[in-house]
Amino acid sequence: MIQVGISAFYHDSAVCVLKDGEVIVAAEEERFTGLKHDSSWPEKALQWCLYEANIIDLNEVDEVCWYENTNTKKDRVIRTFNKRPFRTFFNRLKFLESSKEEKNPEFILRKKWGYNGKITFVDHHLSHAAFSYLTSSYKDAAILTVDGVGEWETVTISKGDGENIDKIYSINFPHSLGMLYSTLTAYLGFKPNEGEYKVMGLAPYGNPGVFLNKLQTIFKHPGKKFEISQKYFTWEYDDRIMFNNKFCRLLGIPPRLPEEPLLQEHKDLAAACQKLYELEFLRLVKIASILVDSKNLVLGGGCAYNGVANSKAYKYFNSIHIPFHPSDAGSAIGACLLKYKGTRKDNTSPFLGPKFHEYEIARVIESYNTKIKSYNLSNKEIIKKTASLINSGSVVGWFQGRMEFGSRALGNRSILASPLIPDMKAKLNEVIKKREGFRPFAPSCLEKDAFKLFNIKEPIPYMNQVVTVKRGVRPMPAITHIDGSARVQTVNRKQNSKYYLLLQELKRISGIGVSLNTSFNFKDQTITMTPKEAIDRFLDCEMDYLIIENYLIEKV
Repeated sequence: MIQVGISAFYHDSAVCVLKDGEVIVAAEEERFTGLKHDSSWPEKALQWCLYEANIIDLNEVDEVCWYENTNTKKDRVIRTFNKRPFRTFFNRLKFLESSKEEKNPEFILRKKWGYNGKITFVDHHLSHAAFSYLTSSYKDAAILTVDGVGEWETVTISKGDGENIDKIYSINFPHSLGMLYSTLTAYLGFKPNEGEYKVMGLAPYGNPGVFLNKLQTIFKHPGKKFEISQKYFTWEYDDRIMFNNKFCRLLGIPPRLPEEPLLQEHKDLAAACQKLYELEFLRLVKIASILVDSKNLVLGGGCAYNGVANSKAYKYFNSIHIPFHPSDAGSAIGACLLKYKGTRKDNTSPFLGPKFHEYEIARVIESYNTKIKSYNLSNKEIIKKTASLINSGSVVGWFQGRMEFGSRALGNRSILASPLIPDMKAKLNEVIKKREGFRPFAPSCLEKDAFKLFNIKEPIPYMNQVVTVKRGVRPMPAITHIDGSARVQTVNRKQNSKYYLLLQELKRISGIGVSLNTSFNFKDQTITMTPKEAIDRFLDCEMDYLIIENYLIEKV
């Protein structure tokens, strides 16, 4: 049974290939085009996935699964346009035209790719739920999905029982926590569907009480659901500006332009945004605990990247699973898993993207021989040398094996540094990552040591929970945020043996098995995919060393 899963046309287009329920490869289109959050038809990702999976012709595939139901989505968009026919006239024409061919997956697959096989459309939130639940180890769970909008739904709660998923609760557009968070992201001068991380990072610098009461006035809670007053927002008729003048008057401060300085009022608004999200999210978590008789919680949808809120869900559940790519790109996998009827496979590895053979890497390195020096070391030597460099204060690019699928670098396309050096955070933000100085960095930690250093309940392999650093442990200023928190990744040998050995060697020489780990990219760039990209970026910044597989690289 060969399946191809595809998501596209909203953000983070992606493709995956499954054989007998096991994910063989998966990749986002942005990694091939260099366009961050590329939402176009994933032509290059599809070509690569088929090639890597040894599929010569798409017609060898038994089923192509699309991550949402296009007819239901079209119904929602048209009905929404009908509320304001004059204001949305040109948007309606544009949408109807593009949905015929340009953004019609069936047309593209049949006419452009010549595919004659089965095409299956899976409801958006069901794809989220399936990816999250069916990649977990649970035999039963409450499944909560939260995002901007699917077809109609913005929130669902489902019951996972064995291989079955039964939806029992939902909230529909335009009442959307995801849209509200993105709106406030835009109001603060950041890019929606991208800058939400910045709002989370900025929030601890502010006082939520300054704006929280104002934001809460837009909510009503009939029964077990929430409603958001639409008089402040343009979600139903404008895809460019998400708020109106009434919202500006409610907040009492003007929207921040991207180039303007961040003032205390902006930090206070970020804090209120995060606090409001946490309150509403935990309300949903509580409802899930009432509706589903399970001590396990599964989270899905783009909002599952809100690690601060995620870690607070233990108030109602004993165990939480959040997959490595809970947003729309991961739903390409979820749609396939839902339709596969065999035994559930182990699909816990995020390392599903391109990898490069030794001869390819050697050839690329040789082409830069006037700009770099390289040393090909043994496995043991490269681990010892890299750990020594990190411990001595060097910033190291770390490029290994298959690229991660998802927005987190989990030890294969990372920039690594010591968490113990006080000015390391500033150096990375200002000189290397070239991004806002308030943004925190995450630690990777040996799983067996993480419970001694951080207040965690269970392993966090995908860096999707923000927890507090334990009091009394050795200070780790480079990875500890202003509020004493850290977005931890726990690492064991089974997940990533080479990265595990590196952390183990760091512990041997420094006394602590923790490394600062941030994605191998700079501001407004996609995560590094190829050895050439890695070397170009290494030469374009003040990173000290680059490790590609077993090659140690330094500048001439």
